[in-house]
Amino acid sequence: MLAEIKENRQNYVEKIIDNLDEYSYRSKRYHINFAVAIVYCTKNIDLREIIDIKRKTDKYISLDKNLSCVVFDCIDSESSQRAALNLQNQVEESCLNEDLYMEVITSIEYESASKMTNYLFDTLEEFLYNIEVENKLSAIS
Repeated sequence: MLAEIKENRQNYVEKIIDNLDEYSYRSKRYHINFAVAIVYCTKNIDLREIIDIKRKTDKYISLDKNLSCVVFDCIDSESSQRAALNLQNQVEESCLNEDLYMEVITSIEYESASKMTNYLFDTLEEFLYNIEVENKLSAIS
């Protein structure tokens, strides 16, 4: 899992950043904030079939079968947490008994789409690393 994410990370990051151009521009120019969520399930499921975007201004970005990104437009920190909870509820049911990673950050916290995206992947890689360590330890014992 981790090796695959690391191998494709640059492509994923570029795809997200390309999709964030419009949001980043509006954030800098008009102070309209947005949030970015990344979702990863260790179960081999297609997140495109699960995640349902409600608002036309939000955007779903498919990165891989079980790795996706969602952009929430016109949002503050409190709203982003509610949106994240709704997203988590959508995905959790399908990822029962599997490891689910989800992180949401807002443009309020970061000055660039690049920093936002790289933070998301840094934390995803840390999550996957910890899973691998846990699996190795349980195999030993």
